[in-house]
Amino acid sequence: MPGRKRKPPALRALTGGKVAPDAPEVARLRDLDPPAFLSDQAAQHWPDLAGLLSDMGIAANSDRIALALLCEALAEWIEAGQTIAKYGATYQAVTEAGAVMHRAHPAVAQRADSARRVQSLLAEFGMTPAARSKVSGLPDLPGDDPAQKYFT
Repeated sequence: MPGRKRKPPALRALTGGKVAPDAPEVARLRDLDPPAFLSDQAAQHWPDLAGLLSDMGIAANSDRIALALLCEALAEWIEAGQTIAKYGATYQAVTEAGAVMHRAHPAVAQRADSARRVQSLLAEFGMTPAARSKVSGLPDLPGDDPAQKYFT
């Protein structure tokens, strides 16, 4: 029976929920280089998004694929918008009877679909105002502080 989506332990801890003491620790996102499988357009968005999530302390190394999906969806949304700007949101089609019909350009549906995916993934990462209020960041793990070697 479908219900509320389960939160991963790290996200539960961030939002003040109870976490089992044996829950595995999550390593923060450190490798900010885009994966090789990203399209060129999506790879352009990776540094900004990965940097933001890294600075917020939200993304983990295990989130690289979800972040790649966000970059691809954002690239598709932008590309569909450029297509609409170039060709318009509608086009004319002539029926067999000779009547002229105005139809939505396929890029309109593509843009709407990619916008839904972008919105969903932004919320998953806590990058919308409502989602941000529920997430504060991953806890520091031993070895996370680069300045620690100077103070021991």
